[in-house]
Amino acid sequence: MNEEKQDNGYEEERQRLNEKRPKCSVNLESMEQWISEDTKFCRPCVLPVTIDWYRQELTERGHIELVEELDKARMTEDPDATCRVMDAIKERLPVDLRYRLMEFDCSTQEHAADMEDEITLPDEALPEPSPLQPRTEDTESEVLQEPLPPEPQETER
Repeated sequence: MNEEKQDNGYEEERQRLNEKRPKCSVNLESMEQWISEDTKFCRPCVLPVTIDWYRQELTERGHIELVEELDKARMTEDPDATCRVMDAIKERLPVDLRYRLMEFDCSTQEHAADMEDEITLPDEALPEPSPLQPRTEDTESEVLQEPLPPEPQETER
């Protein structure tokens, strides 16, 4: 795959965003690249909100066919495929609307980055276990008893 195809026009758009808009606090990636990375935070879990933002903006601007395309991708329940469609949609839009959707991408990626920073995995969250020691109330109340020897049994003579 050549570099230009892989970039999907994002480098040029990132430069424009950096020049004209407040700087995005994350390294803005295509949604397809971003969703496929391994992280502690479930990135697909934030996609429904971003998709709703896309849907609302596209609907308001009269791009109903793109909303239908996005809905169809969403129904596959495949986050990678959905993100591919989200990226493809942006490529076909006027620059101002592309910027708007990229702002949604930035918000989503920034939120996920914040969540990833806050997440503590279970083995990191728990302190080192201390060695087991008997509880004092158990040892004081229990009286150790030795087993009694078996009782002699009478045998018939």
